[in-house]
Amino acid sequence: MAENNNWLSQLGHEVTDVDFKELGISDDIIGSESFNRVMLDKMHAENVAGYIAKGLNENEAKHKADKQRSMALKAAKAAGLKL
Repeated sequence: MAENNNWLSQLGHEVTDVDFKELGISDDIIGSESFNRVMLDKMHAENVAGYIAKGLNENEAKHKADKQRSMALKAAKAAGLKL
């Protein structure tokens, strides 16, 4: 099995990349260096959809989701996590 690259695993938690498969992460992404980027993109899309469902227009939803992704990237960098 390839190395677990997810941020929780990097922080020492017993969470494997395979644990995220049920979220629709494909086998070719699991264990790859692009794992966290794919997860960020997936969460961004879900955040946009969630904000739209709450009544925001698409531009507002994307703006809020962009801010969430930016905050996640800054926190990961500050914690020394690899993308």
